[in-house]
Amino acid sequence: MRLQVGNFPTRLDFAARVVIGGGLGFGSIGLSADVIDSYLARNAVDELKELLQRNRMAVATAGLGPAWNLEGSLWDEALALAEPRLQVLAELGGKATFSAPNRWPKAVGESEWAWLVAKFRAYADWAARYGVEVVFEFLGPQVGRPAPRRIMYPWIMGLDAALELTARVDRPNLGLILDVIHWWAGGATYDDLHKVKGLPMTLHVFDLPQGVDPETMADSDRVLPGEGFIDLVRWLRILKADGYEGDLMPEVLGPRAAELAEADSWEGPRLIRDVYTGLLQQVEAGS
Repeated sequence: MRLQVGNFPTRLDFAARVVIGGGLGFGSIGLSADVIDSYLARNAVDELKELLQRNRMAVATAGLGPAWNLEGSLWDEALALAEPRLQVLAELGGKATFSAPNRWPKAVGESEWAWLVAKFRAYADWAARYGVEVVFEFLGPQVGRPAPRRIMYPWIMGLDAALELTARVDRPNLGLILDVIHWWAGGATYDDLHKVKGLPMTLHVFDLPQGVDPETMADSDRVLPGEGFIDLVRWLRILKADGYEGDLMPEVLGPRAAELAEADSWEGPRLIRDVYTGLLQQVEAGS
């Protein structure tokens, strides 16, 4: 598996993340629409490619801009604006990211499913014109809990609902961002990880602290691997045994992330590198 840049100090700009990440042995990095646009504005896509190649870094994913909740002309305009970004992503390699609603203000029926499936098909087909895969992040019930007296209904909440969406969309270039907290809070098991076999995918990996309650937990309840209770070695071995060899991004949030965000420009990323390469070595040792 390839370690993606994540949890670097916030003072570092994109170029610094590439240089430091490459120097420490990270293998990939994500792109934002803003990063892509800034290079396009200077007509220097080749500069971006050269920066990545010089530091032995690949592109893992890119957020291109369009969102599932845009409709009509706003959706069409978002796709048109994102088309140059998609072309850059296709040239550099990497997957386009997307997201899905985990709650809805009314009970979800077939008309809602048909609308969402059409939106996802349109996005997947748009990306497929350039040979780009799309991965979307499903959320767990800890995200966006309704305020008291506000009724919200679950939709793409957890792994099984996400897999139902991929099955309904039925596009070979559509897969998942598999995130530890959304997997766990959504009630999925280690055995359920076999269900994602063969899908385009990327991973968000971290640990969850002892004593966390799924009914009251926050999305920020994340710690570094080894500081919590998730058996990440087992988690990753299952995916690896089923053929996954893609990107793994550290995504710690909360107080631990705040410490990492203020760490020394090299020592913070070095700590991340050491923790996650240690985890991957354990995974490999059992293969």
